[in-house]
Amino acid sequence: MFQHILLPTDGSQLSRDAAERAVAFAKAGNARITALYAKSVGSTENYGDLIEPEALERLMVGPEVKSKEYLGFIKKLCKDAGVHCTAISVFSDTPWEAIINAADDHDCDLIFMSKHGRGGLSSLLLGSETYRVLTHSGVPVLVYRPPEIDAKRRKAKAKKREKKKG
Repeated sequence: MFQHILLPTDGSQLSRDAAERAVAFAKAGNARITALYAKSVGSTENYGDLIEPEALERLMVGPEVKSKEYLGFIKKLCKDAGVHCTAISVFSDTPWEAIINAADDHDCDLIFMSKHGRGGLSSLLLGSETYRVLTHSGVPVLVYRPPEIDAKRRKAKAKKREKKKG
């Protein structure tokens, strides 16, 4: 069904768990993966003469090291599973737009991403890259939520109900 999956990563454990599931999904469907890391760095033009050139260079190198680590993890998963993988990294202060643009630019027919377990007010205040991708993408999005997140949420709701009763 799906032949080319975009797999964005932020390097978190949840993102790594999603990558493992995405690779298994791709293998089962004989699909290929494009792994994406959107490196977030403000425009260097905004800093002007306020930052020493060496400090500015460190701002640019830090995300590059993360990119190699995060994408390397996915590339190894794909290699071990026999799934074709291309890894790309882009600079973007709006990861959700980078994800959508990458899916379009690379002709992906599915975006496979994780959703962090934030809910309620923190999710509303912090926003959600996943939510933005879901609401703006023309490409189908599969959102991976590990079972333990739902289990924790159910336990918290049950505790809350018990407190109200007691």
